[in-house]
Order: sequence, then C-alpha cells, then structure tokens
Amino acid sequence: ARARALAGQGDTAGAETLLAEITRRAPRAPLPFLALGQLFARRGALDEAVVALGHAVDYGGGDAQAWAELGEVLGRLGRTEPATDALRRALTLAVDPADPIFSALRGRVHAALGGVQAAAGRLQQAARELRKALDLVGDDDRQLALDYGRILARLGDQRQASEWLTRAARAASADPAIFAEAAAATPDRPRAEALLREGLAQAPGNLSLRAALVQFLASAGRSDEALALAEAARDDAPDDPRAWAALREARAAAGDWPPALAAAATEARLGAPPAFATRLSLALGAEDSDALAELVHQPAAGEATGGIAAPSAGGSTSEGALAKAGDFAAGDALREALAAFVDGRASESNLLLLGRFAPGDSGRRSLARATAPVAPPAGQLAGLLSWAQDFAAATPALVGLAASAGRAAEALDRPLLVAVMGEFNAGKSSFVNALCGDEVAPTGVTPTTATINVLRYGAVPQARVIHHDGTTRPIPAGAVAAFLTALRDDDARDIRLVEIFLPVETLRRVEIVDTPGLNSIRPEHERVARDFLRDADAIVWVLAAGQAAKATEREALGLAHAAGKRVVGVINKIDRADAAEVEAVVRHVKSALGDLLDAVVPFSATRALAARRAGRSDPAFDALGALLEKRFFAEALDLKRATAVAALDRFLAAARDAGPPAGTIGPTPLSLEDLRGALERVAERVNSLLDAERIALRARVEEGYRKAAIEVREFVQPRSWLFGDHRATPADEEFLSELLEDAVERAAARTRTALAGALTDPGDPAALAPARAAAAAAISMALDRFAAYARGVIEGGAVPDFFRHQLPRLRLEIAAIRDVLVRRAPDPEVPLFAGLRQDLDAVFQTAESDLTSAAADTAMRALIHEERVTRPLDAFARALAALKTP
Repeated sequence: ARARALAGQGDTAGAETLLAEITRRAPRAPLPFLALGQLFARRGALDEAVVALGHAVDYGGGDAQAWAELGEVLGRLGRTEPATDALRRALTLAVDPADPIFSALRGRVHAALGGVQAAAGRLQQAARELRKALDLVGDDDRQLALDYGRILARLGDQRQASEWLTRAARAASADPAIFAEAAAATPDRPRAEALLREGLAQAPGNLSLRAALVQFLASAGRSDEALALAEAARDDAPDDPRAWAALREARAAAGDWPPALAAAATEARLGAPPAFATRLSLALGAEDSDALAELVHQPAAGEATGGIAAPSAGGSTSEGALAKAGDFAAGDALREALAAFVDGRASESNLLLLGRFAPGDSGRRSLARATAPVAPPAGQLAGLLSWAQDFAAATPALVGLAASAGRAAEALDRPLLVAVMGEFNAGKSSFVNALCGDEVAPTGVTPTTATINVLRYGAVPQARVIHHDGTTRPIPAGAVAAFLTALRDDDARDIRLVEIFLPVETLRRVEIVDTPGLNSIRPEHERVARDFLRDADAIVWVLAAGQAAKATEREALGLAHAAGKRVVGVINKIDRADAAEVEAVVRHVKSALGDLLDAVVPFSATRALAARRAGRSDPAFDALGALLEKRFFAEALDLKRATAVAALDRFLAAARDAGPPAGTIGPTPLSLEDLRGALERVAERVNSLLDAERIALRARVEEGYRKAAIEVREFVQPRSWLFGDHRATPADEEFLSELLEDAVERAAARTRTALAGALTDPGDPAALAPARAAAAAAISMALDRFAAYARGVIEGGAVPDFFRHQLPRLRLEIAAIRDVLVRRAPDPEVPLFAGLRQDLDAVFQTAESDLTSAAADTAMRALIHEERVTRPLDAFARALAALKTP
C-alpha cells in the first residue's frame, strides 16, 4: 500500500525500490510482483514488466488481473500468440459474476484481445472482441468506441464505423479531430460535411479538421470554398505544414499546379515534405522542368508522409488519388523513370509510368511532347531525306521504312541512276555494254538464275553480292559472268542485287541498273526490279524489234508512268531487219506505247558496241547519245530531285498507313467510369451473395450433420443394450468422419457454385475478366482453406470426443445426437468468410487501380503517338508541300 501511495504521488523510483525490497523479503508473494509489473509497464519498461508479471502469475496462478496485465504487456511488445494465451487465461479465471470487478475486468481483457488481433491483422476477430468489451463496460467508453469504429472502418462497414466514430467524437473531452475520421468513414456526403462542421464548431482552430474539410470541399468540386478555407488556415498558422498541405490540396483540386507546387515546397521547408509521388504529380501538372530535375536528386526521406494529418472526408482530390496510387508503384522504378525523362532518354515504358502521375491531359501531353523529334527542316530536300531516315529509325512503328529512306538519301548524292528494263531476251545487257563501250554487263545468263546488277564507277574493278538480309560478300570483277552462270537456284533466290564497280568514264555520269526480264524472273527479284522502276531517276526500256509493244510491256510501263518517271524506248536488234521493217516497228511502238514513252529510237547494241570498239562512229548510237543527253543528263538534277521528292511522298504515305501499334489509341467500348461502375456491380453481387451464404452455408452444414446423426443412430443402436454403454469401434470413427467431411464438402460446393455464378454475368465487360479471375481464385483458395480447417476440426477433436465422451451419455435420439454433433461443427465465419471478405476487397481495389492505370496508359500512348508520330508527320507534310511549291 505504501508503494502504491508513492507511485500515486509521482515517486515512481521510490515505489519501485520499495516493491523490490518486498519481493526480496517475500520472493513467492504474487501481489508485490503484480504491482512492480504494473509500475514497469507504466513507464514503458516492458521487458522488465513481463518478468515481474510472469512471477505474479507463477506464484498466484488464479489471479485473473495478473494474467490480464501480462497479456496487455505482451500485446504491447507485439508478441501476439503469448498475449492471446494470457488474455484468454484471464477470461477463464474471471468467472464470478458476483465479483464487482467482473464486468470491468472481462471488458478490459476483451478490449486488449481486440487490440492484439487488430495488430495481427485479424480484423474480424478484433471487431468481435471489441464488441464484447463494449457490451460489458457500456457504450460510453470513448476509447473503446473509437477503437471499434476504426476497426469497422478498416473492415469497410462504413455506416457502423461512422456511427461509432461519431459517438467517440461526441464523448466528453474527446479529440475533435475524431470528427474527421467519422466523416471519412461515411459514404453519405451531406453527413460527412455536417460532421466536419460540427467538429469545427467545437474547435474552430483545429487544423486537422480544417484540412479534412478542405479535402472534402475540393473533392466535391467546390474549389472556391476549399481555397478560401485553406488560405484562412494558412494565414492563422503560417508555420504549420498541415496548413500548407491543405492549401496544396485546394490548389491541386482547382488545377492551379504552380501554386500547389509552391505550397509543397513550403511544406518541405517546414520539415514535412509531401510524398515523392505527390511532388512528382504537382511538378508534372505545373510542367516545371526545374522541379522535376530537382526531384531526381532529392533524398527519399519522408516518402511515407506529407499528406494532411486527418483522413479526408468523402473522397480525395485527383492529386491525392495520384499520390495514393504512388504507394503501389515501385519507388526506385519511378525515380529511374523520372531520371531518364530529365536526361532526355525516356523510353515509352518510362513515359507510361510517369503518365500515371500526371494530373490530366496537359501534364501527360507535356511528357509526350518533351520526347518528340525535332521539327523537319523546311526547304531542304537533303535535310528532309535525312530527317525521314532518322525519324523512321527512332519510331518503332515505322522502323521498317528507315532503310528505304536511307537509300533515297544516299541516292541524292550519287550520279544519275538509270534503270535498263524490258522483257527477257530484249538485249538489255547488250545495250548496257554498248552504252559503256565495253563488255561490262554479263550476257547469256539463263532467266532462272538472273539477278539484278548495278554498274557503278570505281577506280578498281571489283564486285560484291548483296543479299536480302543485308549481308554482303565480294567477288572478283572478272568472275561476275562465271559466278552468275554457275549460280544455283537457292543461292540466286537469296541475292537482292550484284554491284559491279568499273573504271568506265560513262559511269561517272550515270549508274546503270541492268535488270532481268520482268516476265522471267523470280518473285523476289521482280519485287526488287519494281523497286528500281520506282527508285530510278530515269528508265531506258529496251524492246526487241521482233516482238515489241506487248501487253505485258504496256502494263509495266504504266507503272513507270504512274510513278512520274521519264522513259526512253529503245528498239534493239534492228540489225536483223531491213529499213522498211524497222520503220514499221517504230510506227507500231509509237502507236501502242507512245503515250507512255518520252521518245522512241531504233538501235543495234551489237553494231554500236563493235563500232565503238573499232573507234568508228555509229549513227544510231550517236542519235541515242544525243537523245539521252537531252532527256536525261542535261536535266539530271531535276530528275534526281523528282525521284527524291517521290520517295518522300511514298515515305509519308507509308508512315501514315502504318498507324499506331495495336492498343495504342482508339476509343474503348466503355469509359473508365463505366468500367468502374461495372466493377462495383460485380463487387456488390459477390458481397451480397457472401452475406447470404454466411447463413446458408451454416444451415447446410447443420442439415448435413442432421443426416449424419441418423446414420450414427442406425449403426450404434443395434449394438446397445439396456443399462449398458453405447460402444463404437475405430471404423465407426472413420465412417463418421467421412460422413461429416462429405457434408461440409457438399455444403461448401454449393457456396462455391453460387459465388462463381455471382462473378459471371453476360453483361459484364470483357475488361473485367482479370478481376473476375482473381476473385474466383480468392474464393477457391478460401474454400480450400475452409475444407482443410473443417477436416482438422472433425478428425482432430469433434469425432473422437463424440465417441469417447458424448455418445456414452446420450439418449439414442436423432435430435440429441444432432445437437452434440452440431455444437462441434466447424464455424465458417472466421476461417472462411472473414478472410474471404478481406481478400475480395483487396481484389476489387486492385482491379479498380488496374483499370485506372490502364486508362492512363491508353491516354498516354495516344499522346505519345500524337506527339512523336502524328504531329511530326503533319509538319513533314507541310515542309514537303512547301518544297514542291515553285
């Protein structure tokens, strides 16, 4: 008594000294150890308190108060299981209702058990224990009401949570800030606002309440009211970071991102920086590159803090929601994405992650625009060609166009490219040799192994083979004819073209493409040949004198004409006809193909080559040379410019036809709000059925047990006798276990089917399929856990206890047997429904977050495509149009 008096007077050290002396003199007396443990616990020396209280229960094991004290201290230490055991022991000992402290002690123990269960995350158990405590000590216990309301809020029981939190807030001497918690718990927005204003009426200067009301008003779209209240709070408490946090919330809700960012900077200066995700969102909204760069180098301290102290009421602002989403993002990945963006090396995945935190279209667009390509150079053909190549190479959807753009850029700086074309056996290679004055093009190559050969000037004769996959290999220039003649079919199929470099003066002015006949080459060669028909600066079409102006030739020449190419027709092999026949052929060609040819000239490649080798003049060759000079060489720059412009036109058309990658943009069947509504309906269906199954499953289990009772009576009764005991064998125990397990399994199977049905509705959007699958998996796992738990209950205790202790004392009546069995039936509430409710809540919360992220990603991809592809191509089109304008 003296020690307790000293403690009451504040002399804790004196009280502990006195109690230590008493325990030394009476080492097995429990009361001094109890008092000493209480003193240790009061000053936070929890380990010493456990030791002292351990002695108290050891020496006075029947003292419920000592066990209660020990359980509370163990709970404070986070030792869940020992704390639970000690507190349940206290409940076992506190059994005398006549004891005046009976209700108070049991209420205190149930409250402590509730706290231990809550700390362990067992919210349903915590709620039950706290409810029992309230029933014992009365609803007026403010702390109990507060704890119970907070647990109910965590469980999602908003209506009950708000009522209990309101009761706690209205209790005498309660913290007015609890009104903010009560407001946050209710889905009724008018009630939430009324609670916040009631709290402020009691404590007008309470910053937590004022901040909560700011959040509420901001989330309700009442930005002006929120801002006025936040500014008043800031003026009243300019050094309190909570006031600046409220101002930040109000500014963010109104979309005033620079002032919101400035408010966040003040919070940081006052020692309470907002969370990294919040600061990132504000900087993106403000489009402040300096703030983003500063964020990259800021330490991670305070990342879990920075919000308004009290929970928001009735929702959160968009900025607040984004900050909350940041809790689910990997902090390191977010920082790395921001660093990449600031350094100008952000990938699309970096931009998508950052885009989830950008508040609105403007912030996301600023992200996309920052990585857009440079504008195409106006009025510069070479610059546009280079820009097209670089742009295609840097754009995944267009990377296939980079090679053709690169070839067009290279071709602009080369000599005039003339394609010698025509059908097989028209004498194209012979014409090339005559034009060059030497045997430079291989002749006599069979059509099945023909390749496309490009003759270019080179100081040293050499050649190389270019394959379709881009690989090359050299061959001696003098061995080209032999190489092509010996080429096998499979090898020829892989060759795109053969480049032949020769020191022939003619090739300084013109590069010549010698193509196989269009009617006799492989499909892959025809594709490359048609590319040259399009890419060449000019075309010489060689026609055989004996079979000129075929329909197939007109078709091919139509393609050249459509591509805007200048084509000169050369009627070869006139040395095999007389003058009248040649004149007739020329008239026929002009009549049939004249609209597709710039000019027609008769020619003998064999005669021209022989004359040039002999140093003689050939009139036909001289006429052809004059024509080519006039039509091709004198206008080489214009021809090459036209070819390059046409290449850019094709590039622009192909780039626009490529379109965005699948899933990048385009309207979704339902908006984000529609999908959220559909998800809510799924959750409501499942939760409603879950509530119904709480009763139905228990009823089905009991019905199964009733049927098992009939079986028990049938196999036990024949072996009973008057005045004797009912006997059972091990086989009977096994049989009853199987009966009861089957009963539970059948009952749970109907629950499984019912919940699966609640998840499936033909009207649900396909986008909810992942959420439904996750919910189905959670349901299946919970039911499997319950089945395992039920087997443990049945085999581990219920059946053996029934046969060994209950059956011998029973009347063999179905009702009596059923009552005994049902009393030990597995209760699905805790092992199944309590955990399943939390699991499903987590599934649907994750699904909602995923829908929000997916919507943000879709919007961000659309903006990336617009800023990286659509807008640059529009600018390119304008620059190209200006280039065509005289």
